[in-house]
Amino acid sequence: MAVQDLTRFDADERPDNVPSELDDLTHAEMRMLYAESVEVVRFAKTQQWKSVGAILVVFIALMGLSQLAEQKPLLTNLIIAVSFVCSGGVIYSLALYQAWQNTERKKLREIGLHLSSYAKAIRAIKSSRETNVHRYTLLVFMIVSVLMGNLLLVLFVSPLYR
Repeated sequence: MAVQDLTRFDADERPDNVPSELDDLTHAEMRMLYAESVEVVRFAKTQQWKSVGAILVVFIALMGLSQLAEQKPLLTNLIIAVSFVCSGGVIYSLALYQAWQNTERKKLREIGLHLSSYAKAIRAIKSSRETNVHRYTLLVFMIVSVLMGNLLLVLFVSPLYR
């Protein structure tokens, strides 16, 4: 069944709502699963931002530590190595959180197929293409932030740039 665009109708002209075809217990299960998936997406997105913030704090701490190692090349090299390992770990985590969100969004789309016609119409207001552009733009921004933080740390720590 095609989803109707309810925004093109005045309040008096809107077609009748076609309720979910599910029985009450199954509908309650779907609502619970839907709410759970929404919370998982929020949690994963929050974890992504916290990961970016935490790695930037780690970079600042490593910059502070590097001041203690001004004339110690071994410690300077260790700080740079640690920053690369941490950056790689955070970028990997960001990708995992993104994949987790995509799985939950697939569940949300599947559950959405079994909701009322009004719920389907409201969910169709924002296109999946627009959502993907926003989601992946933010992911790229997070990854670039981590890489730029690491670059600044390396430039700050490296004796060649002092």
